[in-house]
Amino acid sequence: MALLGPNSGGVINWADRVHLSMGAFEVRRPGHVALISQGGGTRLAILNSGRGVRWSHAIICGNEAVTGSADILRYLVDDPNVRVICGFIEAVRDPERFFFECDRAHAAGKPVILLKPGRTEASQELATAHTGALAAPYRFYRELFKKHGVVQVDSLEELLTSAMLAQTGRPVGEGRVGALCPSGGLIQMYVDEMAKCQALRFAEFQPETVRSIRSVIPPEIVCRNPLDAYWGYNGAEEGSRKIYKAIATDPNIDIVTVLHFPNLKGPAGELEETYAVCAAEVAATTNKPVTLVTPVDGSISSTKADDLLDKNIMVLGQREAFRAFDRAVMWARPLPPISDELPIDKVRMAKQLHDFAGKPFSGKPALDFLAAAGIPVVESRFVTSADAAIQAANELGYPVVAKIGDTGVLHRTELSGVITNIRDAQELSAAAEKLFAAGSQVLIIQPFVRDGTEMILGLETDAVLGSFVLVGQGGIWTEIMEDAALRPAGLRVGEPEKMLAELRVQKILRGFRGASALDTEALIGAIRRLDAIARNLGDQIRSIDINPLIVRKNGAVAVDALIVPASPRDE
Repeated sequence: MALLGPNSGGVINWADRVHLSMGAFEVRRPGHVALISQGGGTRLAILNSGRGVRWSHAIICGNEAVTGSADILRYLVDDPNVRVICGFIEAVRDPERFFFECDRAHAAGKPVILLKPGRTEASQELATAHTGALAAPYRFYRELFKKHGVVQVDSLEELLTSAMLAQTGRPVGEGRVGALCPSGGLIQMYVDEMAKCQALRFAEFQPETVRSIRSVIPPEIVCRNPLDAYWGYNGAEEGSRKIYKAIATDPNIDIVTVLHFPNLKGPAGELEETYAVCAAEVAATTNKPVTLVTPVDGSISSTKADDLLDKNIMVLGQREAFRAFDRAVMWARPLPPISDELPIDKVRMAKQLHDFAGKPFSGKPALDFLAAAGIPVVESRFVTSADAAIQAANELGYPVVAKIGDTGVLHRTELSGVITNIRDAQELSAAAEKLFAAGSQVLIIQPFVRDGTEMILGLETDAVLGSFVLVGQGGIWTEIMEDAALRPAGLRVGEPEKMLAELRVQKILRGFRGASALDTEALIGAIRRLDAIARNLGDQIRSIDINPLIVRKNGAVAVDALIVPASPRDE
């Protein structure tokens, strides 16, 4: 028997009129938006918002002892009554199946819109206590949602707004917005909100659109997008109808937005009703989304919102509207395929992990491990005396670097265990004696790589959500700058390039203030090699830190690394 719960408020299916809920059945017009909630209070907040979302299902998962969110998601993906799936998800217990169903939903053209709490450590602790699930770091969920085409929102308001937009089924095209907003101050706010968007933009009106609008508005009003024009022309209904039609039929426009003040009284209120009627007439003649945007969200009654929805008009708050459209445009873009996997010597690397039996290692074994994956490593000599260090430096050529080389020493810089730019035998002898006197048994002698920029590459494996690849600014700046990009293992085509584009240090990589551009292709190759390690051996590795990996004008080279195998109980 398939059981839901325990600690579940049950199921309501308005599409098929099935009520298995603790509360009284609420009669609703069945829609095409399904809700999965891991909390009863959030379900009540969402369903009773009065925002105009028309629900088909509302399901509270509870503690998922038998039937989990992945099972429910699979059912909703296959249900022809469902076009949109919303979720309040505290934790994903079966990530492989859950995200497989997210992929199926995306392929079926059904947006999955999720709100995930737990961004702070305190919130994560509450999630663990509340659901009994291991709360993974929020950033891992965020990147998994991106990878699998999930529309991730930050609030209940944004979830409802995105659901309202998605339920219309109207395409958002390339995200080119045409806006009618008779307020200079609000237009400035529109432009500010647009600047936060990734894919949305205000398009230029085509000449024919300008001519049509210009025939209505006075000459002193500038005809541009967003358009500041309601006032100053006669015949509000006829003039507005012509302006709305001109914007809606412009081939440069994918989305039509119109400012709306829903609670005005007297003649001003009558005008607002006129403008809403004109917008509804335009919505009936186009498949583009047509939206009335209120300056203050939630300022329209649920009855009015529902009435306008019957006329293909959405009423959205100003802030949430732009974010919802932006997310919809991003969701509509096809997901790139998973990139081909680069070859690595996984047999040799797996043996090395096994031999260390869960103990972290650095030094020569760590560099050998990276070399087996095809990641370029700096030429190194491992010595046990000052004389041997001098001989190694003679072979490598000065200047050199001397480091503590003991396998068990994990963070050399913090122990003052790295001495750089050693220029001759005398300096090297003194450096070696200092490091040996500090207790080191083995030294690493390497060429001093002076040119280039220090980066960090990392791999981190979460017990629940799997392995993740990281790239960021390296060296001593890693923790200070916090300039890093993260992705789930199994990178999509073009993803390493996108990771680098997110970094502040990418300006230096491209060449800054006359400096030469560095070899980002070599860096991308190292990222892909690390991804191959994660794909093949991620379950055997707790973490990898390659810091620094020095990106040069020609090539990139790892000069230090720390490998932390998974302990036997983690595997």
